[in-house]
Amino acid sequence: MRKSTLRSFGLGLFFAGSAMFLYDEFTEKPSNDRIAASSSKGNIVKIQKDKLVSLQKEAAEAKEQLAKIQTDYNQLKNDSAANKIHSYTLVINRGMDSEDVSQAIKKGGIIKDERAFERFMADKDASKNIQIGDYKLTSDMSNQEILNIITRKK
Repeated sequence: MRKSTLRSFGLGLFFAGSAMFLYDEFTEKPSNDRIAASSSKGNIVKIQKDKLVSLQKEAAEAKEQLAKIQTDYNQLKNDSAANKIHSYTLVINRGMDSEDVSQAIKKGGIIKDERAFERFMADKDASKNIQIGDYKLTSDMSNQEILNIITRKK
């Protein structure tokens, strides 16, 4: 090989290396800080999305629990209102028959079915034993207890 060819080849490699060095030095390349920042932003966004999803699930569960608690509370409130013991003073006057007495007891909120109470009195043959007077009745009394009170049986 000739000396001039070898020299030309060496200079070519030198200029090529110099050009790559200059290109590498003067062009903007992403720094490690930028790479870390961009990847950490992506990770932060992903983490925050995961947190958002979990918080939304917790909120949905809390809403379900609240709805259940409200339903239970309303049911308990209705049950307690239904379980309140009503007191009523029944006034039986001269000429009232078993039908009138049953209607008065139902109006007082002591019994729910006046016809059933009339049948109960008829079955016990107590219609003729109803006594005139004022009687304190409560809604927790049974039909037999009410009948004993208004017929003054002990």
